[in-house]
Amino acid sequence: MLKSLLKWSGLILAAVFVLFSIIPYLVPPGELPGNRYQMAFANSKFASEGGAELHYRHWEGNGRANVLLVHGLGGSTFSWRYTAPALEDEGYRVIAVDLPGFGLSERAGGLDHSSTARAERLWFFLEDSYPGEDWHLVGHSMGGATVTDMALQKPQNVVSLVLVAGALAEFEPTLFDSLLQYPPVSRWVRLLAPEFFLSENRIENALENSYGRKPTAEEFAGYYKPLTVEGTDAVLADLVKTAPTPLLHRVEELELPVLCIWGEDDAVVPLERGERLNRMIPGSELAVMEGEGHCPMETLPDEFNSLMLNFLNRVESPPGN
Repeated sequence: MLKSLLKWSGLILAAVFVLFSIIPYLVPPGELPGNRYQMAFANSKFASEGGAELHYRHWEGNGRANVLLVHGLGGSTFSWRYTAPALEDEGYRVIAVDLPGFGLSERAGGLDHSSTARAERLWFFLEDSYPGEDWHLVGHSMGGATVTDMALQKPQNVVSLVLVAGALAEFEPTLFDSLLQYPPVSRWVRLLAPEFFLSENRIENALENSYGRKPTAEEFAGYYKPLTVEGTDAVLADLVKTAPTPLLHRVEELELPVLCIWGEDDAVVPLERGERLNRMIPGSELAVMEGEGHCPMETLPDEFNSLMLNFLNRVESPPGN
């Protein structure tokens, strides 16, 4: 009796597994309608880099120094709409970039979206477009991991690092992460993305969680429209397959000025993680924005810009110089 039950249980599980593996390939993925070129800004530029076209925006400044702005998960250059002009007004040349698969950058399939791969790609882009330049690197959330990896890869070209609610991975890939490499899993993600992961309600709820308040119509549109670009669903499938790069154990290697900016009420990357990061990075500073959430550069831009400019100006013109 027990052997028979085990036999039938095994057959049922095998059938479920086969169906799980086959069904997603029998269903065609939906189509997303957005055209990224039609969403371009007046200062938008595009650069082909490593098989994927990057979208970036350029604010010239007066040549004082260079600042690279890197957004977080689901974000784009829109995330820095208040930051970049304020930096330019102080003379900084500013480059805000859309990571591959986000914003108005190309939705190329099969890319490695780990922070190490992103950092390498951005260095290739900067060396091609702005050869011989040094950079202040600024990253928000997921982008914080990217710019940290950039600083570890080429410390000789980095003047300072600003981590805004930086989400640095602190673990090695698990068995579950390995299971996500199974191709049918990413295919299911692509099929479900338009109705589940990229629905208007889900994006609005995610923004409300990040802002600590309901987003305005402009804020919602700024995030939602780039997510409708054709191929975004395929990028989400690739993201599922990309294991995060463990970086937290390496931050002690950073030997440059570092500022961590955190919202006191961040519900996405809690302040405790910022406090820990600040303790681990030699000589770093932590600025806590009272009552703010995960996106203080958007919800309290004047105070955020003041904090960052004060830091950058001190790095550029240290006391006694």
